[in-house]
Amino acid sequence: MIILVGTVAAASDRRSENELLGGSRYLKVCYGKKMGPPPHLDLAHEIKVQSAVRNLIQEGLVKSAHDCSEGGLAVAVAECCFNPKRLFGAEISLEAGDTPATTVLFNESQSRTVISVASSDSDKALQILRAAAVPFEELGKVDNEELSIRANDETFRWPIADLYDDWWNSIRRVVESDSSAERIPSL
Repeated sequence: MIILVGTVAAASDRRSENELLGGSRYLKVCYGKKMGPPPHLDLAHEIKVQSAVRNLIQEGLVKSAHDCSEGGLAVAVAECCFNPKRLFGAEISLEAGDTPATTVLFNESQSRTVISVASSDSDKALQILRAAAVPFEELGKVDNEELSIRANDETFRWPIADLYDDWWNSIRRVVESDSSAERIPSL
């Protein structure tokens, strides 16, 4: 089972879409913009979330954990699939009301960690999270060869091997493209 410890930030939590995407990699990469306020950090809430995750780890229940900082929820889930020994897929589903899927998936709101637990340990993990009084959401499950994310009524799918190749080779590709651009004579 894949669980988000923390909340899926949505415009319904009284922040505008600009506030939710402020300072995000999404705005920078997709639109070339550095704008908006960075995500707010409630230190007391952060400590509560981190303590709950630590307790789950100490109980031996967590198979993987990843924060949702740079890139947001979608990037965190994708990176969780990139295990050095083998690639995993994931099937995720979440509801965010009127908030656009891009905002839900790529905002960098604080105090959020994606964890995975074995299905045999899910009841115990959920009990611990409830006892800690931290917000959490069951997102989905570990799957085979694809990352599938359904946000509201939109579904996105990518082969994990393709995502991993893009992620693993990104720096090499940038360096190669910069090198080839230097070899082109100017007019």
